[in-house]
Amino acid sequence: MDQFVCVRMVMANSMDLSLFQFDTGLTWAVFFLNADKTVYGRYGSRGQGDGSKDVSLDGFRKALEGALELHKGYPANKASLAGKKGPAARVPIPQAYPGNQNFPPTVTPGDKRNNNTCMHCHEILGGEYRVYRGARQPIPDNVLWSYPMPDLLGLSLDLSEKAVVKSVAPGSAAAKDGWKAGDAIVTLEGQPILSIADVQWVLERAKDNAKIKAEVLRGGDKQSLTISLSPGWRRKGDFGWRASTWSSFRPDMNGEDLKPGERQAMKLADTATGFRVSYVGPGAPGFQKDDVVVDVDGQRTGISSFSLFLAYIAQKKLPGEKVEVTVLRGGKEQKVQVKAK
Repeated sequence: MDQFVCVRMVMANSMDLSLFQFDTGLTWAVFFLNADKTVYGRYGSRGQGDGSKDVSLDGFRKALEGALELHKGYPANKASLAGKKGPAARVPIPQAYPGNQNFPPTVTPGDKRNNNTCMHCHEILGGEYRVYRGARQPIPDNVLWSYPMPDLLGLSLDLSEKAVVKSVAPGSAAAKDGWKAGDAIVTLEGQPILSIADVQWVLERAKDNAKIKAEVLRGGDKQSLTISLSPGWRRKGDFGWRASTWSSFRPDMNGEDLKPGERQAMKLADTATGFRVSYVGPGAPGFQKDDVVVDVDGQRTGISSFSLFLAYIAQKKLPGEKVEVTVLRGGKEQKVQVKAK
C-alpha cells in the first residue's frame, strides 16, 4: 500500500456515479485507479450473511500486487482496461436519486446537524429501486440480483488468491463448461482480473444466454474457456441481506430459506413455495416469527426462497397492493396479508 496514494471516501452524497460503479451493499469496497481515472480493478465482495466472509487480507494483498503490475504496463494495456468502467450513470450523484434529496450535496467534516447528513452507500441502490417503484414498473432481475457471485455458476473461488477456482459444483454451468479446481482466471471478456469483485463486475454486465470468454492458467498453461449463462441464472442468488430493500419495497419482515432436511420433513419439493419468517416488525401485522410461508397469492410453487418472495413483490405488485399469504403455524395453515410498499 505504500506504493499507492490512499484515499478514503466516508460519505456517498456527491460520489461520481459514472466512475464509482460497484456493489453499493458492501460495508467496504476498494477501487484501484490510475490518476487519469482508468480503473485497474476492484476489491470487496459479499454473497450473503456475514459481510466479512467473502474478503481476506491475503486476497487483498494479491489484488494490490496485481494492480501494481497493471500500472507498470500502463498505458500500453489501456485498451484491455476499457471494459472496467461502465456507461454513464442514470444520475450524476447519489443525492440526485428519488428519496435522497433530503441529504445535502456536500457535508462539512464534523457536521452534526442530524443523522441524515452523511449518506450511506446502500442509499444508492435504494434510489435505483425507488425509480422503478415510483414509475410503477417492475424492478428488473439484474437490478434486484445485482453483482452476482460466481458461486451461482458453480465456481467457488479461493479468498486468499486473486481469482483461483477452489472448487467446481458438480452438474453446475461451470462444470458443464469444463472448469476445474485450480484454474486461475487471468481475463474475463478480455479484462484483467484482480479479485472476485472483478469477476462480479463482468457478471453484472452480462446478459442471459451469453457465453463469457475466459482465459485461465491451468498447470502453468493458458487455456480458453467459457461460462454459459442460462435464462434466469441470477434468480438462484440471495439479495435479502441488502439494506436498500427495507426503504424501497420490502415489507416490515425478514426471512430465511428452508434447509433441505426441513423441506423433506414438511413434504415440500425443492421448487415449492416455502421460507421461514425470521423477523416481524410492526408494519407486517398478522405474521409471527417462525411462520413458514407455503402460499403467496395462490402460488404453491416457484417462490422457494425469501429473495424470490421479495422479487415477487418488486416485480408483480404495485405499491399499496395486498399480498395474500398462507403460513404454517403450529402445524396448521393460516391466512395473513401484507401490503407491498
